[in-house]
Amino acid sequence: MDKQTIKPFEVKLQQEGNYYRLYVTHPNFIGRIRKRLGDKQYDDLENIAFNIRFELGRHFQSHDINKVDVETFIDKYVSMNVKCDASIFDYSAEFLASKSAKVNNRTKSRLSKSTLSGYRTALKYFEEYLCKNKISPPPSQISGAVLDNYYRFIPGVHNYKTKLHTKLKGFINFIETVKQLPVDPSYKLSKFTEEYDNQCPEDDDISIPEEDVRKLIALRSKFQRGEVNLISQPKPCKIPIAVQKQQFKMKEENIIKCLDCFLFMVSLGLYHADIMKSKLLFSNNGNSIKYRRAKNGSLCKAIPVKSDDIFIGEEIIKQYKIKNGFNFPLNLSLNHFAKHLKRISALAELNYMITSKMARKTFASVLYFKRGLPINYVQILLGHKNVKDTAHYLRITDDDIASEILKWMKMDSDKK
Repeated sequence: MDKQTIKPFEVKLQQEGNYYRLYVTHPNFIGRIRKRLGDKQYDDLENIAFNIRFELGRHFQSHDINKVDVETFIDKYVSMNVKCDASIFDYSAEFLASKSAKVNNRTKSRLSKSTLSGYRTALKYFEEYLCKNKISPPPSQISGAVLDNYYRFIPGVHNYKTKLHTKLKGFINFIETVKQLPVDPSYKLSKFTEEYDNQCPEDDDISIPEEDVRKLIALRSKFQRGEVNLISQPKPCKIPIAVQKQQFKMKEENIIKCLDCFLFMVSLGLYHADIMKSKLLFSNNGNSIKYRRAKNGSLCKAIPVKSDDIFIGEEIIKQYKIKNGFNFPLNLSLNHFAKHLKRISALAELNYMITSKMARKTFASVLYFKRGLPINYVQILLGHKNVKDTAHYLRITDDDIASEILKWMKMDSDKK
């Protein structure tokens, strides 16, 4: 609808007996809409009528004007903001449905179940918080102070509370922008940022030393030469011998394939989910690949596939005939993959158990700490939007960055 042709609503108060009633008319529909506003002082009713006129004009700038839709909007507005007998949670189902139907423009995929579950959890805690503190749920009452206290109400650690707080703000934004209901703008001032402890990585969030990667590559060579004899575990007598042999052969093949897959992930910076869901796309000359992360759709690109003593991506690609759109041919769940990695760790005589997370961390750590690749290039390979994310991922402190800058400054000074 052309905004220049929109005609204003006429909103009046008319006394009927001992109370006033709201009358709304517009040239686009016949008749008038009548609405009782409750027993309030005339000055308050005048303010309500003015606000309704303003909200009608704002809402129907982008909507067709007809009597049914206008009457529905007025009913919701009065119920939500005047009589306060409606709740923002009346829109929670519609909000969750909109999130469920949302498609990522880059990956063409919908939100994961875990993400949708996070929105439901945020709404559940918010409803509990409002009920416990006897706060009315109209959006006009949800201020920045309310959201700050909601953050403190959520159980758990800071980062978990921050994620749920952010998801709830997404719901309030939906109420404001999509449903176009008046909200307290101070809710936007309630902000919390996730924090990370760079000095305390988890056990499975470490990189593998280069010498241990070489042990894994040596184990791979032993498998290829037939020098590794896996011991078959005894099975119940009810299982036929032929079936036991077939199962053991399949297990042996899966262990070999898991080892190759892990080294492939080390060579290209992949996670297990990227192996299972993402598509590798080769450059025209075949010397590099790119892919979108299965987790968030971020683009990882310019990843070289040449093989050396640590990264053997090119060798594995040729062996398994991996082409565009087809990743490493592994069809195992993360749990089964982890079990095989535990067995591989013992076969390679490592004094710890390798995990799938270690592959990508090893890829980035070797390139940055051992090969001296500038961090902004590592950022491109990992698909991080911000170099700060890369610094956190590599556990790089501010002192490390300062030392690196000083080193480059000295090199530049020596050249002069």
